[in-house]
Amino acid sequence: MSANDDPSSPLGLTINHDLLFKKLVTTLFMEFLWLFAPKLAVAIDLESIEFLDKELLSDLVMGDEKEADIVVRAQIAEKPSFVIIHVENQAKPQAEFRARMFDYFTRFRAKFALPIYPIAVFTFDTPHREEPSLYEETVFGLEVLKFRFHAIQLNRLNWRDYAGKDNPIATALMAKMRIPPEDRIKVRMECLRLFVTLKLDKKKQQTIDEFMRTYLRLTTAEMQKLKREIETTMPAKDQPEYITVMNEWEELGMNRGIEQGIEQGIEQGIEQGLHDGEIRVVLRQLQEKFGALAESIAGRISELEVSKLEDLCVALLNFQNVEEVQGWLDTNA
Repeated sequence: MSANDDPSSPLGLTINHDLLFKKLVTTLFMEFLWLFAPKLAVAIDLESIEFLDKELLSDLVMGDEKEADIVVRAQIAEKPSFVIIHVENQAKPQAEFRARMFDYFTRFRAKFALPIYPIAVFTFDTPHREEPSLYEETVFGLEVLKFRFHAIQLNRLNWRDYAGKDNPIATALMAKMRIPPEDRIKVRMECLRLFVTLKLDKKKQQTIDEFMRTYLRLTTAEMQKLKREIETTMPAKDQPEYITVMNEWEELGMNRGIEQGIEQGIEQGIEQGLHDGEIRVVLRQLQEKFGALAESIAGRISELEVSKLEDLCVALLNFQNVEEVQGWLDTNA
């Protein structure tokens, strides 16, 4: 397990933060540059972008924990010169990180003899203090080195500053920005807006959804609240498309939970997928019978174990009103 792996996740599976980040940025590389390094984005030739593989960099790295995340070679537009773009994800605060960025710089410079543009993206949740982007070395009072990299610290960015942008990676990365608890549903709504309005290809949609599902996983109650917000704030003609995307999210999330559980031999993934499915069935049946449910009732139902959900699924056939649902929960939950 590398330094950026995390043994905890909503499904009880190991999260490989570096892999998720690398997949997101490589899939949306130019969008990433346009968002955070627009001067660089406008300077390079899009057709020349080349992601350098591990074999080419094998003599530059020193073990798994020091394996560079993303290294790109690109030509400066309308010029014979090239630039190396190094993007490094840092999912945990580490005192030696700045020195490691400099180590990468010196190795890339020695191998390629090209200008290097180093970018570090700090994706950890805490601490919130500003991470330094300068590495210095002084020997007996002589300043022999001053190296700086482009630092992007997501937990110091306000998601609202990136809302409304027609840049899909801006929406995805909101999941790691500063989000008050009461804004979680609003951020997911922004993701919905992106999918509906930009008509992204399937690969980009799935990559963004996987990233947001990992770092901004809504509870069943929150998903119900999001649906109610769509129904109460959006024009009727727009609602079906939004609801369709949400249903695709739910189906994809359930299937992915089961697949990950099978692949890693962990039953929790399957159980979580089945649990979420049972919750959706019960809530939909109750809503069809009694209309919109109170958030408190939906929340209590989402906390029930699978066996209790199955019992409720049978019992609700005889319920005549919401009060009987409340009474059943008081007795059985």
